[in-house]
Amino acid sequence: MAEKYLIGDKIRFTASIVKLGSNEPDIPDVVTVTVYQKDGTKLLDKKNANKTDIEGEYFYDWIIDSNLAKDSRLVVVWDWSGSQKKKMEFLVEPEV
Repeated sequence: MAEKYLIGDKIRFTASIVKLGSNEPDIPDVVTVTVYQKDGTKLLDKKNANKTDIEGEYFYDWIIDSNLAKDSRLVVVWDWSGSQKKKMEFLVEPEV
């Protein structure tokens, strides 16, 4: 089940990136983060992720767009090294 957050909240996306076929950390030169609505509208476009102190661990802090007026399914896409991507789906809803 997808995580659920309130519109306007600040959330932290995290990702552990490993080399394909192993659990060895991958350390790409650049890791970007993009957030899409399910209809393909971009809410965040290829922002550079931050490295943590742990090899292969990345994060990005994002404030959920307050212009979203209803419950929405969003997708965050981590992108690095050519065609490698990681997608995670989450839900946002207005504050009641």
